[in-house]
Amino acid sequence: MQDPSETSIDEIYGPTTSPIKLITLAPELPRPPNLLPHLTQSQNIRVSLGHSAATYETGLSALAAGATCLTHVFNAMEPLHHRSPGLAGLIALPSDRSNDSEEEEGHHEGTTNPVVDPPYFSLIPDGIHLHPATLTLAFRSSPRKCILITDSIELAGLPDGLYPGNAQIAHPQRKVGNRVTIEGTDTLIGSCCSVDECVRNLVKWSGCTLAEAVRCVTENVAEMMGLEDRGRIEVGRRADFVVLGEGGEVEETWVGGRRVWRKEEGGER
Repeated sequence: MQDPSETSIDEIYGPTTSPIKLITLAPELPRPPNLLPHLTQSQNIRVSLGHSAATYETGLSALAAGATCLTHVFNAMEPLHHRSPGLAGLIALPSDRSNDSEEEEGHHEGTTNPVVDPPYFSLIPDGIHLHPATLTLAFRSSPRKCILITDSIELAGLPDGLYPGNAQIAHPQRKVGNRVTIEGTDTLIGSCCSVDECVRNLVKWSGCTLAEAVRCVTENVAEMMGLEDRGRIEVGRRADFVVLGEGGEVEETWVGGRRVWRKEEGGER
């Protein structure tokens, strides 16, 4: 975690294109005026907004400055309020703004808001971070901008129980199913959900098709990151993909056009 106002861009990211591809930034914190343009244009880093108490208007300004995504919407940000929607309200920005002028009139006190493209946004569909109805509401607002993430931590795949802390969170961690909390509290540390489980949850809770849910972990991600060599099954793209059954269970895994894993009846191979 770095305070933007006390951060040397070159010291952290280097003077040229950085190997870092995506960062999360709280737009209400003081920062150098050129920070977002430098990150997005000079460094080719995608900037996402999150872990933030920013208002809707502050989020709009950050989008106008170059941010393109929202990090795990509704979690670690101001709650959505009907008169003050916060960052979460940005997912409702229209995708077709061809008839808009350079600035549009705001809804309060005659303010003007910059006209920006709607952001991509990530959601955690583990049934813990978001209620299924909240997840569905967000997904349906913009299915082509929605990205599913797991928020899984290092305890994913391990048995339930008490585990020691780490450099990021020093407290003992209690794992029960997919839920991980600080021992003795209800403070949520993270999840242990898998990507395929996230896909199945979205289908089950929103009523979308399997293809629509898969788009949220493939094509939408590639488009957000500006990647043209993956994200779809097309000639010329990397043949990295999984084969799913009708219920969304992983049947096969392919990497570089080679099958590296297959689920067999009665077991795995």
